[in-house]
Amino acid sequence: MKIQKLVLCAMLIAMCVIGANIKLMGSVAFDAAPAFIGTLLLGPMYGAVLGIFGHLTSALLAGFPLTLPIHLIVAGMMGVTMIVYGFTRQKLADKNQLIAVSVSSMVAFIFNCPLSLLALYPLMNQAVFVLFSVLAIGSICNIFVAEVVYQVLPERWKRRIAGYYTTK
Repeated sequence: MKIQKLVLCAMLIAMCVIGANIKLMGSVAFDAAPAFIGTLLLGPMYGAVLGIFGHLTSALLAGFPLTLPIHLIVAGMMGVTMIVYGFTRQKLADKNQLIAVSVSSMVAFIFNCPLSLLALYPLMNQAVFVLFSVLAIGSICNIFVAEVVYQVLPERWKRRIAGYYTTK
């Protein structure tokens, strides 16, 4: 691996750990924002790894409330969320920037909140409804922070990073 790739991945992993310490409730934290940023900069597969790592770190720091199997499902859904978010953004990249940001953010929210809770329903039954509001707020905050950070990055940095990782 190239040094630049390792450094950027390490930086995003460190940001996931820092975000995992900023809790909203239980294991709902700001661990996903660096994963969303990583998805935009490095691609969906890197973002998926960052999303899984970020959630498992957040759950570990919270003591795995609701049990390990629940958090393994949530981590898997975080990975799926990053993949779908990244591919949606890539497909809409040639369109209007506002449309690309809006649609990919809505898709990320849908996968990260309602669909994740739907995946948990067989294990948690109606208790998932209690988690909806906190998870919705956490999802919106993580997506918003990631989009703001990504938008303020200089365009030449984004082109350089994206060009570097897509050609090597």
